[in-house]
This record gives sequence, structure tokens and C-alpha cells, in this order.
Amino acid sequence: MSEHPGWVAVFLGVIAFTALLQAAFVIGLAVASRIAHRRLRETEERLEPQIGAALDQITRLSAALSDASAEARRRAIRLDATATRLAVDISAMVGSGADRVEDLAGATAESLAARLAAPSEAGRRPFLRALALMKGLRRGIAVWRGDDGP
Repeated sequence: MSEHPGWVAVFLGVIAFTALLQAAFVIGLAVASRIAHRRLRETEERLEPQIGAALDQITRLSAALSDASAEARRRAIRLDATATRLAVDISAMVGSGADRVEDLAGATAESLAARLAAPSEAGRRPFLRALALMKGLRRGIAVWRGDDGP
């Protein structure tokens, strides 16, 4: 190395210069990192109240939706119970109405049969038609109710 004393100084200078550049680069990164961190913190502080308010609104909205859903479920259950009770009541009314019509038809048919005992053919003809109508009505009600009677 003693043969090239000038070159040693040049290489040492280059090494020192690159070390200085590396140090400046690291210092620049540290300063830039600190600035970015400060800006991020400022942005966070500025947005935190807005985000907090939005989250509070979302929480209130989800609670309201939950309450509305529970109320709708309760109303649906009540509506189902009411509809079921109404269907049973209507079925009972229709059944009792059909029984009354059947009883009236039977009574009318028996009354007509008693009147048909009259000896006159001309006098019996309207009664025979009415009797046939009543028997048909009675049979129709029996079929409608599912009875397989005569």
C-alpha cells in the first residue's frame, strides 16, 4: 500500500463519502417517517369524531332494526293466532249453517211426503217436484260435507 499512497486516500474518501450518503439517507428516512407519522396522527384525530359518530348511528340503527324485527315477529304470531281462530269460527258457522239447511230440507221433505198422500195426481205433481228438489238439496249438502249417505 505504500506504493500507491494517493489511491488509498481516494478510496478512503470514496468510502467516507458513501458512508456520509448512507447516513444522510437514513436521516432523511427518519425525518420522512416522523412527518408521515405526524400527518397520520393528525388525520386520525380529525377523522375519529366523524367515524365515531357514524359508528354510533350504525349501532342505533341496528338496535332499531332489531326491535322492529322483534315487533314484526310478535305481530306475525298474533296475526297467525287470529287467522287460525277466525278459520275455526267460520268453519263452525258454515257447519252449523249447513246442519240447519239440512234439517230444514229434511223437515220440508217430510212435510211434502205427508201431503203427497193425497189421492189426486194433479194435486201431487207440484209436491213431487218440490220433494225431488229437497232431496237433491239434501243430497248436495251431504256430498259437500263428505257424507256418503243416500
